[in-house]
Amino acid sequence: MEDFVLIVDDEPSVRALVASQLQYLGLTARHTGDHEEALAEVAGANPPSLVMLDIEMPRISGMDLLRQIKQIDQDVQVVMVSGLQDLGTVRECLRAGAYDYLAKPFELEDLSNTTERALERRQLIRENRDYQRDLEHMVEEQTEEIRRTRDIALMTLAKLAESRDSETGLHLERMQEYSRLLADNVRDGPYANEIDDEFVEWVFKSAPLHDIGKVGIADSILRKPGPLTPEELETMRTHTTIGGDTLRSVLKRFRGPTFLTMAMEIAYSHHERWDGGGYPAGLAQEQIPLAARIVAVADAYDAITSPRPYKQSIPHTEAVERIRVDRGLHFDPILVDTFLACADRFDEVRQEMMDARSAERASAAAARGAA
Repeated sequence: MEDFVLIVDDEPSVRALVASQLQYLGLTARHTGDHEEALAEVAGANPPSLVMLDIEMPRISGMDLLRQIKQIDQDVQVVMVSGLQDLGTVRECLRAGAYDYLAKPFELEDLSNTTERALERRQLIRENRDYQRDLEHMVEEQTEEIRRTRDIALMTLAKLAESRDSETGLHLERMQEYSRLLADNVRDGPYANEIDDEFVEWVFKSAPLHDIGKVGIADSILRKPGPLTPEELETMRTHTTIGGDTLRSVLKRFRGPTFLTMAMEIAYSHHERWDGGGYPAGLAQEQIPLAARIVAVADAYDAITSPRPYKQSIPHTEAVERIRVDRGLHFDPILVDTFLACADRFDEVRQEMMDARSAERASAAAARGAA
């Protein structure tokens, strides 16, 4: 089926302009000013992958039309377009299921970036559904193959969240290794009764889902290069509850395996603090699930040592010192002590991942050159 973008706006000149811009970007675009025609397109055999929807429509509001589109096809990505620049309106759009929000007038680059990410998300959703469908067919065939496919699906979901963030490459892979390393090293200490081989494996599988709730945060906030406003920060923090609530609903419906329970706890609680000053629930000390406390240390180390659009990477030694200073404040003291004891291995894993990333880029460059 052909992918296309549907533009829904009551102004013909605006529709024609946006359509021409999308066609310039190499995309197929259709447009309409009639909400019934738009709904018919969404309900058709070949629905649009993306709808560019004006908030201010005659006869029906863009918000109401958004809800109707989502009732017909949840997979259709919707980007709201308006001359209004109101944070409350943005939040309402996101809660109703919009992927993102563009304020008029917008630059071609903004249109290009937003449509590209929305279409990528649509493709990832399709791929994940294919994985799930394949999984159902393999249930009775081979248990080990089912597990492997499940892990691919989980990583696809995690990559879906990461694809909208400004995290550096291999972030999820580093998070897995750091979390497993810390869990494996603390198992012989005071937490021996809570950590076994299965726990370590579950932490490894669950850690990449820690930020899955970021799929519910608008790009204008998630990818903002500068400091967030207090309102934006509050919205950003909701990624913990979005992710936790999503995994809770899956568990409730399907009675999923225990590692998904751990993934839910991590999603909810990886930003809680040992001293009770974290979010979203202000949990303290051992009220915070152990897996979430482990991932919090791993995530902090990776955040400190990795470059971001708004900061340079920090050397390993300084990262270790920052985590040591936060012993008993941000982080579980026992986990910090364990981290300090195996910090050199954290640095080795980081270097190995950097080398792997460099090798991938060199190989890709060589392939492009040969072509």
